[in-house]
Amino acid sequence: MPGKFHCVRLLALWFGLIPLLTSCVAEFINPIPPPKSSAPDPALLGEWEMTEKDEKVKLYIYPRRSGWIDIISVEIDSKNKIKLDIYEGYTTQIKQGKFLCLKEREMIVKKEDAEESGYYIVPYKISDDGRFSFRIFDVDRINDMIRKGELKGNITRWKTIVTSEADELVALISTKGVDSFIDTAQDISKSTFSRPKK
Repeated sequence: MPGKFHCVRLLALWFGLIPLLTSCVAEFINPIPPPKSSAPDPALLGEWEMTEKDEKVKLYIYPRRSGWIDIISVEIDSKNKIKLDIYEGYTTQIKQGKFLCLKEREMIVKKEDAEESGYYIVPYKISDDGRFSFRIFDVDRINDMIRKGELKGNITRWKTIVTSEADELVALISTKGVDSFIDTAQDISKSTFSRPKK
């Protein structure tokens, strides 16, 4: 299993690798609730891209009538091989902080293989110059909060599952601030997307 640095680097470069690196992120059974207004953040919708050396990632973010969104992640590597992942979820907000709450959409789900899975919580920003950047909640910080009793959850060798109620989670984020949940030393430029050039 890759180390934390390797996981963070991959998560920053390839949005689509989140589900493959579940030891690197925490899953929340009761995520931040969606807003009363079901409409997604309009600034997030549409096409985004990021290029890192010979590899490119494209994100296509589409709204649903329900207010949820679908995110299609297309990764094109240096050999022009394509990796496709699809996520579903919604945008929400705590005070001025904006968040994505996402789950991977399974193409085929076998009942015998089904297990409890939660949402990935992703704080994000849209800069004044129109760039989309994000940081994922840091699993080491989440584990520390669970050990201190600030959050409820289960820590295993392979996965961290947070079981706190949604109102408890919102209260903790409001009190501690979002920076307490992320690795602020992470180079945000490595997880920043721009609109495609026309």
